[in-house]
Amino acid sequence: MKVMRASVAAALVVMLCLVGVIQLNASEELTRAKELYRTASYDEALDVLDSIRLSADAGEAVEVHQFRVLCLVALDRKDDAKQAMAALIVAAPQYQLSDEDASPRVRSLFAEVRRSVMPTIVQRAYADAKAAFERKDPTATAQFDRVLTLLKDPDVAKDPALADLATVVSGFRDLSVAAAPRPTPVATPAAPAAAPAATATVRPPTASGAVAAMVAPVAISQLLPPMTLRDAREWDGEVEVTVNEAGKVTAARMTKSIHPAYDSAVLRAAKGWTYKPATRDGVPTQMLKLVTIHIDARPACSPRLTTNCRPSE
Repeated sequence: MKVMRASVAAALVVMLCLVGVIQLNASEELTRAKELYRTASYDEALDVLDSIRLSADAGEAVEVHQFRVLCLVALDRKDDAKQAMAALIVAAPQYQLSDEDASPRVRSLFAEVRRSVMPTIVQRAYADAKAAFERKDPTATAQFDRVLTLLKDPDVAKDPALADLATVVSGFRDLSVAAAPRPTPVATPAAPAAAPAATATVRPPTASGAVAAMVAPVAISQLLPPMTLRDAREWDGEVEVTVNEAGKVTAARMTKSIHPAYDSAVLRAAKGWTYKPATRDGVPTQMLKLVTIHIDARPACSPRLTTNCRPSE
């Protein structure tokens, strides 16, 4: 047993040393790539950068992406440079090329790529946060906070396709906070006896940390437009609506498309839906609601029609 423990310990030491060597080599290779870039050896610098295995060090990863961009720009490989810029922006959405890093022409190209990539990053971050919320992951709140931060970015804030997303994300964030488990009270040791000349008063904890009671909106009128598509099949979709304190829909967004020709009709109809508003501790509040849609456009089943038909209710 002692021999086994000694062997395991030795193996762990070797593994830790190897990790250190790999990190050191990556850092040394990045330094070498920078030197090659500064001496205008762009192809050689790219070879070194491509050989670097990105570590968990976010700063180092960003530098690798940054110098790949600069080398490709210097080699006038515009398409490859744009792809490298997109990878850099995905790795660090808040990153911006400075005046010292690149010329105005390169910064302009970077800004163009960033405007095209940022909406996708936001949508992906929202999808990840929503998935975390649905599986009751406690990190969902922080992920929704990140999405709200990304939505304030100038390259995103003016995108009309994301105009209503902040309201939707805020609603999900509030729900994730409300659904978070309350912390278990921790027993504290009794205080030592006070000196005769002093007295102490222990006040009971306040209810300020209590979780607000949330009640979702309840549909009053939720009519769907007639289906004009001729395909005899079933259709499924989902729409997110933002319901204000008066029970009116102020925003609607398809989260699962039914059909492009029908989605727009659903969104127009959704603006006229009415609800009993959501409440927080009994007070009407704005909240989002997910509405699933199922449409069966098949003909009704009959003795003569028994396949690809709609069963009678």
